[in-house]
Amino acid sequence: MVRAAKEFDACYVFVGALTLYGKGKELYYRILENHFTELLPKYRQLFKTFNQPSREYQWSLERRAKMLCDKAGIKYGIV
Repeated sequence: MVRAAKEFDACYVFVGALTLYGKGKELYYRILENHFTELLPKYRQLFKTFNQPSREYQWSLERRAKMLCDKAGIKYGIV
């Protein structure tokens, strides 16, 4: 995604963890069940205790996103 943003001349990117609530969570899991069954266990583990991944996962995602932005030469965030 970062590389694609760079290719389309984006000035910056935001990266954030998925949040799943209520009906949206039900629909999301239904799509996984019907089309991406191999991913279902990973998502169940990721969202087992809350409607979003753990803080550690989110921090890891942010670190990776910043590294990819640096590598692609695109700004991470607006400021």
